[in-house]
Amino acid sequence: MEKAICQYALDRVMLYLRNYGVEPSPEVCRRALTLIDECLRDADSAACDGPGAMPGGVLAMVFDRLPEVFSLPDLDLPVQRPPIRRGSIGYGPPV
Repeated sequence: MEKAICQYALDRVMLYLRNYGVEPSPEVCRRALTLIDECLRDADSAACDGPGAMPGGVLAMVFDRLPEVFSLPDLDLPVQRPPIRRGSIGYGPPV
């Protein structure tokens, strides 16, 4: 059985929040459901109708508005590459 768009959106939002360390409390669920409800109301109805309709438009709206509803911590990501230096590929003296 295929999931409804609201179920799909809630699953994605809750997984996203859990990955940020937000506990899935009833209050968090209610805020997420309210956000999804607002986005469903504002979305183009054509994106939500028909079998196999993907919630891309609704999900985009939900994730665009997510920072307005939840205050998420900044991620401290390590540098993924060494610093780039002009001479690092052998065309000149090391800088």
